[in-house]
Amino acid sequence: MRPEPPPSGDGSVQFQPRWLLLLLSIVVLVLLRNDRLALSLYVGTVALGSLSWLVVVPRRLAFAERRFQREALRCLAKGDFALLDALAGREWLLRRFGRKHVIPDTLALAAAARGDHEGARRSWREALDHAPPEERVRIELNLAGEEMAVGQLDAAEGRYRSVLARRPDQSLALGNLGRILLRKGEELREAAALLARAAPLADPGEAAELRVLAAEALARGGDPGWRAAWEAAREAGAEPTELERVTRIGAR
Repeated sequence: MRPEPPPSGDGSVQFQPRWLLLLLSIVVLVLLRNDRLALSLYVGTVALGSLSWLVVVPRRLAFAERRFQREALRCLAKGDFALLDALAGREWLLRRFGRKHVIPDTLALAAAARGDHEGARRSWREALDHAPPEERVRIELNLAGEEMAVGQLDAAEGRYRSVLARRPDQSLALGNLGRILLRKGEELREAAALLARAAPLADPGEAAELRVLAAEALARGGDPGWRAAWEAAREAGAEPTELERVTRIGAR
C-alpha cells in the first residue's frame, strides 16, 4: 500500500488562541509593572490558574475518559448505538482537551458492530492520526480487519506488514496477512510461512484452520512441502472435509 501524501497547505493563517493569551499577559505585566500590589495579585492568580490546569484538569479528563469508556461499553453490549452516539456528542470536555483518539476509536467499534464498514474505517483512521504509540498497533489491526472485510486487500496487506515490521510475532497480523496473500494467489510460500508461524500462537480451533490454509498455500504453489503441512494440519485436528479439499488441490 502506498502511503498517502500529506495534504498541501492552502495558504490560510490559523488562529492560535494561546499566542493571543501570551500577548495579553505581556501587556498586563507591562501595565502593572509600577503597581506592586496589583502585579503580585495578578502573578498569584496566574500561578493558581496554571496549577489548577496542571493538576485538576488532568484528573477531570482521566475521570471523564473512564466514565465515557465504561458507559460506551454498556451501550455496545446492549447494541444501543443511538445512545452511544448521543453519549459521544455530550463529551465536550473529552473532545476539547482529552486524548483525541478515544472517542473516534469507540465510535469505530460501534460502526463495525452494526456493519457500517465505511464509518468504522473513517473513525479508525481519525483515531490512528491521534493515537499514542502504545495504542497504534491495536487500532491498525482493527482498521486492517475492516479493510480486509470489504476486499481492500492491498490496503490491509500494507497495514499488516507495517505492524509486523514492529511486532514480528503479532499473531493476528501473521494469520491475516497469510490469508490475504492466499486470497490474492501471490507469494504463496510466504503465505504458508506466515500461516505456519501464526498457528502456534493461536487458540486450538484457529490453529487447525491456519495449518490447513498453510498446506493449501503450498499445494496451490506446487510446493511438495504441502504434504508435511497437510499432516501437521491433520494432527492439529483439522476438519476432514478441509483436508480432502487440500488433497484435491495438491493432486492437480
